[in-house]
Amino acid sequence: MNFLYHPGKTNVVADALSRLSKGSVAHIEDGKNELIRDIHKLARLGVRLVDSTQGNVMVHNGSESSFVSNVKTRQDLNLTLVELKEVVLKKSVEAFA
Repeated sequence: MNFLYHPGKTNVVADALSRLSKGSVAHIEDGKNELIRDIHKLARLGVRLVDSTQGNVMVHNGSESSFVSNVKTRQDLNLTLVELKEVVLKKSVEAFA
């Protein structure tokens, strides 16, 4: 991604992003700066890394929000949704009221 500099308020977002990146790696140990830069590059590409409750890291494609991903992973935990899904798959419902 390239930013062209124009004097004035045009580059407010670009300036904020560049400061955020520099400031967010200022406290990182020297040996881990490259890893952090790679993670920032992935984030700019839309890839999201999310900590799971089991201590693992899940990778989410930026084209699918974490909300959609959470709904997909949890929909089988809701018994009502599971029953509705089975009914729909069996095509035993003609219309919803």
